Formats: sequence, structure tokens, C-alpha cells
Amino acid sequence: MSFNESETTNCQCLILIIKIMKKIFLIPFVIASLFIMSCEEEDHHDECHECHIAYMATGSKTQGEIGEFCGDDLADVEANGYTLLEDLVVGDVTIPAGFYPGVDIHCEDHADHDHDH
Repeated sequence: MSFNESETTNCQCLILIIKIMKKIFLIPFVIASLFIMSCEEEDHHDECHECHIAYMATGSKTQGEIGEFCGDDLADVEANGYTLLEDLVVGDVTIPAGFYPGVDIHCEDHADHDHDH
């Protein structure tokens, strides 16, 4: 066996090892990725939670209930806000009609929001 034949054999072995390693690491990676994506996708479709506007009036926070939101609507109201069509009276506080951004919307027990309660 000459030096060139030995070098060719070593290269072929190295290429074969690389192909095997790709398959060994690629299959678990693909399975894990599919599992994670399927879990993320399910998060918003089955959840329903009561939501409220956190309204600051005269130094105190008032919670004005705006109803139950589910699935994509739940994610949307927390991310993009809510338009209150009529004034909402809570005790002696009136929450005026208008747009309230997502930071003012809180949905109970919903783990995906970044808001304080």
C-alpha cells in the first residue's frame, strides 16, 4: 500500500465517521425540536382566562373586568391591548371608554404575560 492509498483510505474513514455522527445527533435534535414546537403551539389554543383593565385613579389601582378571553384572543388582548367601548363603573370609580395598551390588561392565571398583578 502506497502513501496515497493510505491517505485516501483515511479520508474515506473520516467521511464515513462524519456521516454517522450527523445521523446520530440529527435524529434526537429533530425529535426534540418537533416536541418543543408542538408544546408551544398548544399553549394558547386551550386556555381561557378572565381579564381586567388595571386602571390608576387618584393614586389607587382599580380593576375593571372586561370578560373572558381564549386562545389567540387571549394572547392578542395581552399583547396588543383592549378598546373599552363604554365607560365602566367599578364602585365609585369610572374607567373611561378608550384604548388600553397591553401593559394595562391582566388576565388571571395566564403564565405568558409579563405584567404585575
